Amino acid sequence: MTTTLNYTDRGSYGDRIIPAAELPVLPPPPYKDAFPVKLPDGDWAELPFLPLPPDFETAIAYLCITENSFDLEDRLSSAMADMVRALDPEIVIGMPTLGMTLAASVAKKLGHPYYVPLSYSRKFWFEDELSVPVISITSPTKPKTVFIDPRMLSRLDGKRVLLVEDVISTGGTISAELALMEKIGANVVGVVTAIKETNVWQEKLGALNPDWPGLVHAPIGCPLFRKQGDGWVPDLSTLPDM
Repeated sequence: MTTTLNYTDRGSYGDRIIPAAELPVLPPPPYKDAFPVKLPDGDWAELPFLPLPPDFETAIAYLCITENSFDLEDRLSSAMADMVRALDPEIVIGMPTLGMTLAASVAKKLGHPYYVPLSYSRKFWFEDELSVPVISITSPTKPKTVFIDPRMLSRLDGKRVLLVEDVISTGGTISAELALMEKIGANVVGVVTAIKETNVWQEKLGALNPDWPGLVHAPIGCPLFRKQGDGWVPDLSTLPDM
């Protein structure tokens, strides 16, 4: 017997690249289903809105790199590598799960032979002291624990470390990653993400360490959006520093 799963109320996900020649300037709000984010090369990436709990009256322009096109991933990882090249990082660390896709690309584009993946899965040879708890915007009610494989520590010894993530929004994931780096004594020279979602993360990171917000780089950024009628309007007070 075949069961048909019907979740059409959840919408669909996908990005759309709009050439600069087709969209000279950003159209005025409100925006209906997606928001055009300007890419460093001048083209635009149209990202769908993701309404947020508990009231779903606010939303972000949602980037999910494992569900995005290869074209967009390549453009973003190239821009990320270019932004941090001057920092002269010697090893890249990728945060699970989505950050690892970009970490691999950025590391290769920086000329590195490999990167260091972190993990949410505790292998039997892992150590609890090499872990920290994580709470993110997309899984706020289910805290996770991120680990570093003890066999990877030798790759970081004395090296200039670059952390790579897909998104920074509340700052929960990256603050956990930075805390883990402090715990193991890593020399973090920068953090690069594909997109800065709002500016909430700036206060969170700054409260933990005043130097942390200045480490963060991203080629694109977006504010929070507020529901207005059947569309979404950007809250300009939530624009991240770029």
